[in-house]
Amino acid sequence: MLTQQLFNGLLLGATYSLVALGFNLVVGAMDRLNFALGETGMVCAIVGSIVMVDTTLPFGVAFAVALVLGGLLSVLVYVVSFKLVNSAYPTASILSSLGVGVLMTALVTKFFGSDQRVVPDVLAGVQWTVGITITGAQLVILGLSLVMTVALYVFLEKTMWGTAIRGVSDDAQMTGLMGVPVQKVILLTFTLAGMLAGAAGLLTGLAYHTVSPFQGFSTTLVALIVIVLGGLGSVTGGVIAALAIGIVETLSVAYLSATLRDLVVYVLVAVVLITRPQGLFGRNAGVLERV
Repeated sequence: MLTQQLFNGLLLGATYSLVALGFNLVVGAMDRLNFALGETGMVCAIVGSIVMVDTTLPFGVAFAVALVLGGLLSVLVYVVSFKLVNSAYPTASILSSLGVGVLMTALVTKFFGSDQRVVPDVLAGVQWTVGITITGAQLVILGLSLVMTVALYVFLEKTMWGTAIRGVSDDAQMTGLMGVPVQKVILLTFTLAGMLAGAAGLLTGLAYHTVSPFQGFSTTLVALIVIVLGGLGSVTGGVIAALAIGIVETLSVAYLSATLRDLVVYVLVAVVLITRPQGLFGRNAGVLERV
């Protein structure tokens, strides 16, 4: 029982980590929070569900559509909420992205309705029992989450553009003086963040087999808790914190009560912030001060 719940927690945390990684990319590039990432993932999940149910195309096609759509929506949010907003007012871009997220939810409910949509099962009938029960869909979720996380790490550490992203994250002005196209790097960062959010949205829908047009803000809130716990700007901290929160939520529901799930998480975050305000793997205090 405990082993199964731990596995379920890792499954939940794996989807959380993708959105949290997107948050951390934006924080690193601009020292700003993009509060529309949760809604970006929600839109991608809704569209992915439509692709799979209404057109009967396979999950792979829906996943690719979610990635592309997530990247495009994130770039749109960047233009509307960050590029066109006066940078002299740091909170303006944050509030603007929050407003764009609300607009996304309103548009989805207007054109696709407010009801939950079904996300069909993947590899139905496939199941392994090795001390714990693992379904085909769970294996797909864990596999894709792991592949995307590792791919992002390799991209950031081993490629020229990844080095540029890390340079902008450390000191955008100095990186620009060295000839790096900072605006293109920021655009790439938002694209990657949107793709991660799109993947997370569809994979979360696959885990629960449903997706709601109102789940965007709750996803944003969980991702925000994850990066606060793991440390703003820390990719490693975001992944570890996401897995930890997924496990804590699952164990709380299994052994305490579903109504206490959020309370347990908030108490955990409060304890961490009291003892270590920069988070478990906080990059540095400067990021916290500027955000």
